[in-house]
Amino acid sequence: MHGLVFAGLRDYSVEALGAARADELWADRVFSVTESYEDEWFTAQLDRIAAATGQSRASVDRDFGVFAARTTFAGLYPEYYAKADDVSHFLLGIEEKIHELVRATIRGASPPRLHVQRLGEGVLISYTSHRHLCRLLEGLVQGAAAELGPDVETEEVQCMLRGDPGCVFTVLASGRG
Repeated sequence: MHGLVFAGLRDYSVEALGAARADELWADRVFSVTESYEDEWFTAQLDRIAAATGQSRASVDRDFGVFAARTTFAGLYPEYYAKADDVSHFLLGIEEKIHELVRATIRGASPPRLHVQRLGEGVLISYTSHRHLCRLLEGLVQGAAAELGPDVETEEVQCMLRGDPGCVFTVLASGRG
């Protein structure tokens, strides 16, 4: 997992727990935003935040996704956000415009594989990753929709956590299920 994602998670933990508690949670976790780290560090921090907040791990994953889309990634890729007409347009270009760039330019980075295609007035997202962070992806979609519009409803029709080979989400404008 890339250090930039860790930085976003640290910022989220400050919001979720307050600065003093977040400092305690991160005291033994030193990282650089220019390096990649073992996934276990990331999942351990998600587990620690869940324990500290009393939320389920799935809720923390989703909430962090919303936070990261609205703050971390919006700050890293402001031009990409600005060029997106809506969340569907934004999602259709994520793999090519962001993930491929990250893979090509950041040593050791391995963002998930997304295949996004039009589905009526929304999109269908196929997600595969050895990390199994489908709740995080769901939060990222919701956060991007909050920034770009319109509000969306996501439905996961296949899930790796239920034994499927990958996750598949439908993302439709709210009220158009």
